[in-house]
Amino acid sequence: MKVRLTDLSIRKLANPQDGQATYWDATTPGFGIRCSAKSKSYVVMYGTKRRLKTIGRHPALSLADARRQGKLFLASKATTSNDAIEHDYEDVQLAYLADCQSRLRPSTLEGYLLYLNGIKLSGPISEITQSGVMQAIERFTTSPSSRNYAFTTFKVFFNWAVRRQYIAANPLSSLKRPHKANSRDRVLSENEIKVLLSYTLSQTDRYCGIVSLLLVTGQRRGEIAGLRWDEISDGWLHFSPDRTKNSRGHAVPLGTLGLQILDRPKIHKSFIFGDPDFDQPFSGWSRAQRRLLRQTGLPHFTLHDLRRTFATAHAKLGTPIHVTERLLNHVSGTLSGVAAVYNRHSYEAEMIAAQEAYSMWLTGTLAEARSDSR
Repeated sequence: MKVRLTDLSIRKLANPQDGQATYWDATTPGFGIRCSAKSKSYVVMYGTKRRLKTIGRHPALSLADARRQGKLFLASKATTSNDAIEHDYEDVQLAYLADCQSRLRPSTLEGYLLYLNGIKLSGPISEITQSGVMQAIERFTTSPSSRNYAFTTFKVFFNWAVRRQYIAANPLSSLKRPHKANSRDRVLSENEIKVLLSYTLSQTDRYCGIVSLLLVTGQRRGEIAGLRWDEISDGWLHFSPDRTKNSRGHAVPLGTLGLQILDRPKIHKSFIFGDPDFDQPFSGWSRAQRRLLRQTGLPHFTLHDLRRTFATAHAKLGTPIHVTERLLNHVSGTLSGVAAVYNRHSYEAEMIAAQEAYSMWLTGTLAEARSDSR
């Protein structure tokens, strides 16, 4: 039956109690919608054998997007010269991962393998639907961030399959990531700090050295990862404007614990620039973080969460907010605008006192961790 398909006319189409009814679009040849007892699915008819392909379900897929995907499919080479070939999803997935292995970093490939192998889909790849993929992702993942990563992984995979002509259109092309990225508010608990510092201080690798100093100083990842010996002087870290995010020179006291970290013999060649073997940027951040989480058993956190943890701990210890902002090298906040112009006090003594109190608190936390392990 031919009808002029519009959003309104589709809503008015009745679902049959049993069997299926197909309505063909009067304006787009070969494109239509098939109604069953519980669903309505967009379809296209193609080839000399008048085969049917499902594009997606209504209303998850809009009429405009379904019509566009249908036109792309009908115009593709697969519909004119290769009707009989159907590619199995699992075969295409194996071909894709083999291609990834030859051109991607191991850490990137590891993320793809997690979702592509963990989320099971089967059958002809041309019959994989948008709703089928999203339902599989929903069942497999446990958090909004993991759903976003899984969605991106599959969207990239299907784009590759389109370029290689395994399918005519990406079933996820009309969708955006299922969850908006929210501002993070993760702060490590006191117990998590115990576990993290106990582990990183027991190791001598470069990444653990970076993590230890990030938690102790509250500085940014790039500043600590690129730390040079000539930036360490008289118990302070000194960063020139070209080494900071806000292009303002900055100095922060290390505190007793920070000095102890740098004085450990095996740490000298772990992450401080100045040794010929280590005068290069650190790489493998994601892999190193996954290893750290695996070894400590801690819930997921980012390195920037350590900066937030640093600020929160100082608030708990009573450090005035303007002193904490000095330690963090924040250009906004209590010392911005007119206050920043007229207040030229360096707050060096206050920063030293605050960092010493923080060092004592961390040292006490470590002592508790050691006594707990006995």
